[in-house]
Amino acid sequence: MPIRSLPLYLLFSLVAVPALADDVYLVNGRKFEGVIAETTDSQVRIQMQGGTLSLPREQVLRVDTGDTSLAEYLRRKEELKKSPSTRAADWLELARWAHGKELEQATRESALAAATLDPKLGGLAPILRGYGYVLDPQLDRWVPYADSMRRRGFVLAGGQWITREEYQVKQRAQEEEQIRHAAARQEAARAAREDRLAALAEISAVRQLIQPPQPVYPYPAYGSYGIPVAVIPGWWSGGGHGPRSPRPPHRQGPAGFTHVPGSLIGGSLFPSSN
Repeated sequence: MPIRSLPLYLLFSLVAVPALADDVYLVNGRKFEGVIAETTDSQVRIQMQGGTLSLPREQVLRVDTGDTSLAEYLRRKEELKKSPSTRAADWLELARWAHGKELEQATRESALAAATLDPKLGGLAPILRGYGYVLDPQLDRWVPYADSMRRRGFVLAGGQWITREEYQVKQRAQEEEQIRHAAARQEAARAAREDRLAALAEISAVRQLIQPPQPVYPYPAYGSYGIPVAVIPGWWSGGGHGPRSPRPPHRQGPAGFTHVPGSLIGGSLFPSSN
């Protein structure tokens, strides 16, 4: 059939979508293989399966033109999109073709396009299930498996889908386990503090046992108000204050003692010179 007899939309698709694919080499050493590259004075527009990327012209080292399956898929896809008579079976045929060319994203894209027109089309289910889609009977369309499970009231926990009731029970069990762990940590900290205090008390007791005793010889006497007091050897006053060599008392009791100013003791420890 001559080209001039083709429908306008098909002529446009043949002109707008090239049948060749390109390899784009960048200045930084990266490379895009099997893409559609459109070069202008300022940029290079790279069309891939996942979308379109525009790069400044100075970042592109060169563009090598070649023929790939991606270019053929893009051309056929545009034809189906622009044709008002496209059926679900046409998209399914393109999906099977793309799958044979190992164009995974193109396969999924074409299969979803077929499912939009006819969700129950024969031969469609094996392709979409392979990409994780299921037919939702309420929506009457293919949706990701995770979305379907959430719509049915399931929750993903630990890599498994469980009901909301099971999830709540599991959450409560986890919270109780955390409380038990916290209580155990507090008890361990308390026991450690008690052990440290016991060790310190034991060290203090040992130190007291190994230190030599300090002898104390109290000499009872009576103060100015008749209150018994004890005099420690080594401390006596002869008119001043400070330590002196201890001297044994001549006798005990208030008789014969001389009062020392500023002292509660009623007299001197030593007998009078009289």
